[in-house]
Amino acid sequence: MKKNTVSLEFTEKMAGYVVPKKFVLSPAQPLSHNDFQIENERSDKLPFEFTVTIKVPDLERFLADHSTTSKVFGKITDFRFRDDMRLDDGFFQLFTQPAASPHYDTVKEMHYTFFLTDREGKKWTFFGFKEILKENASELWKQTTTLYYYLWEGHSNFEKFGEKNVHAVGVLRISLSDFLRQMRSFKTNATSYLEEKESLLRYFKAFTDTLWESYAPFIFTTTSARWNEHQYPLHTTQGVALGEKILHPLDTRDGLTISVQRFKFQESKDVILLLHGLTTSTDMYIMPEHENLVNHLHTQGFSDVWSLDWRGSGRFNYNLHPHRYTVDDVAKYDIPRAVDFIRETCGNDVKIHVIAHCVGSLAFMASYAAGYVKNIASIVANSVSLTPQVPWQAFAKMMVGPEILEQAFGYPYVSPKIPYSPGRVFGKWLYWMERSIRSECKEPACHMVSFMWGWGFPAAFNHRNIHPVTHRRLMDLFGGTSFHYYKHIRKMLLAKASVSWDGKMNYLEEMKKRDLPPTLLVSGSENHIFPESNKMTYEILKNTKNAARIQYKEFANYGHQDVFMGQYSHTEVFPQLVEFLKQQVSVTEVRKLRIA
Repeated sequence: MKKNTVSLEFTEKMAGYVVPKKFVLSPAQPLSHNDFQIENERSDKLPFEFTVTIKVPDLERFLADHSTTSKVFGKITDFRFRDDMRLDDGFFQLFTQPAASPHYDTVKEMHYTFFLTDREGKKWTFFGFKEILKENASELWKQTTTLYYYLWEGHSNFEKFGEKNVHAVGVLRISLSDFLRQMRSFKTNATSYLEEKESLLRYFKAFTDTLWESYAPFIFTTTSARWNEHQYPLHTTQGVALGEKILHPLDTRDGLTISVQRFKFQESKDVILLLHGLTTSTDMYIMPEHENLVNHLHTQGFSDVWSLDWRGSGRFNYNLHPHRYTVDDVAKYDIPRAVDFIRETCGNDVKIHVIAHCVGSLAFMASYAAGYVKNIASIVANSVSLTPQVPWQAFAKMMVGPEILEQAFGYPYVSPKIPYSPGRVFGKWLYWMERSIRSECKEPACHMVSFMWGWGFPAAFNHRNIHPVTHRRLMDLFGGTSFHYYKHIRKMLLAKASVSWDGKMNYLEEMKKRDLPPTLLVSGSENHIFPESNKMTYEILKNTKNAARIQYKEFANYGHQDVFMGQYSHTEVFPQLVEFLKQQVSVTEVRKLRIA
C-alpha cells in the first residue's frame, strides 16, 4: 500500500509598521536591514500586520531540500484603505540561498512572497525576508523573528534580474505571545499520534540543523556543509544577455588544452580579447549578479568579445596537480594560440584589442615583449604588467611559502575551496590560521583569497565594491593553483622587473625596444596585491620611444580584483576603459546598444 504524503501547517502572525516609500528597486542593490530600520523610525509610519497559515504540502520533499516552496493562505490589511487585500497566491521558503540581503555574512534567508489584489483591482507583491548571519547565534531570536519587506507593483518574484516599482517598505516582528501561539498551531495530516509527533520533530530538527550549520562553522567546521552550494551554476553564461556563446577548446604546442569563449551578437573587425588572472577564469567577466564587462562592451558597440581561459584558469583541474608551468609558458604557448585562432576565425585583417588582468596581464605583456604576438590594436592592462611589486608581508610569504607548502607539507595546490571540502581534508589549518586574524567578514573563501594573494583585510578587493552574491560565490570564482607560478613571480620580484624563468630574457627591457600599440595601464588606488606596479611601469615606459602611446589611470577606492568584478564597475570603471577603446577604432564601427 502506498504511504500517505505527510503535510504540515502552522499559523504565523507578524506585526509592525509600513512606511510609504516610492522608488525603483534593483535586485543588484537591495536595501540593507539598517536601511529598513532607518525607514522604520519615520514619524509617518503606519501600523501593519498579517496573519497567515503556512502549509508544507510534502514533508519528505521539504526535508530533502529546505528551500522547497510552501503554500501560504490568509489575509493582509491594505494600509491605505484599512480593509483586507485578496491573497491570490502565497509562497514561503524556510531556508534558501541569500538573495535579498546585502549583508556579506548572510548565509540563509527565509522568503515570504504574497501576490495580492486590492479593492480597486490593482495587483501587488508583498516580498519579505529574514536573514540568518553566519556565526551570529547571539542574534538568534532577532534574526528568526524579524521580517524586512517590500510592497511593489504587479505580481513578480524577487529575482536576480528586473527592477521593481516599490511603493512601501517596513519591518515586522513576531511577539513572544504570538510565537507561543504559533508553536501551538503546528499540526499535520498524520494518521496517528506518534506519526504526527515524529513528523513535527523532523521538521524542527531540519530547522535547528540549518541554524547549527549557520552559527557554528568556525567552531565546528560545519562550513563543509556548503561544499556543493552554488549561487549560480558553475561557469554559467546566463550573465551574457546578447548573441552567441561559443566555447572553443584549443590545444597548445606543449600538450595542454586551453579554451577561448566567444560572445558575439554581430560581426566586427574590432574584437576584444579578455585575459583573466591566475586561478580566476572567464567567469570574472560574465557574472550574472550585476552588469558585467562583456555586457557593458556589447552595449557600447563592441559586439564581438573573446575570453581566453589560459592554463592558470580555475576551470582546469590540471592546476590541482604539481607542475612546473611558468608565466613564460602562458606567454609562449597559450596567448599566441588564442590570437592565431581569432585571426583564423575572423580574418587576418581583424583588429584585436586586449584587456588583461593580473598574471594574465603579466603574461600578455611578456608575450608581446618577446615577439610571440604581434599586430595588437590596443592594450588595457590592470594591476601589473612589467614591474611587479608586492607588500613586504606578501614578499615574506613568497620567499618561503611555496617550498613549505609544496615540499615540507606535500600539498599539490592551495585553493579557496579548502574550507568547504567535506571530511578531514588537507589544508584546513590554513583557513583556521587565516580566520584567527580576520574580522572583516566571515566568508572562508574571502580569507583564503587573502592568504593566497597579497596582504590586506581583505587583500584582493575593497569590500565596498563587491556585491554580496559575488562575496558568497568566491569559492566558485577563484580556483586552486599549484605553486610554480608563485616561484616565477618571486624571481621577478627579486629582479625588480618581469623576467623569464631561466633569467635569459628581461621582458621590461625587451618592451623598451618594441613599438607598443596604444596602451592603458590601470590600477586601483587600494591595490594590495601589486601596489603601484603599473604606475612604476608607466613611469619607466613614458621615458622611452613609447611615451606617446602609453597612459596610466588609477581608480579611487578600488583594489585589485574589483576593478573588473565590482558591483559599481559599470559606472565607475568600465566607461573609462570604453572611452580609451573608442579612441582606437573608427566611429562607424561602434554602435551603442541597450540591453532591456
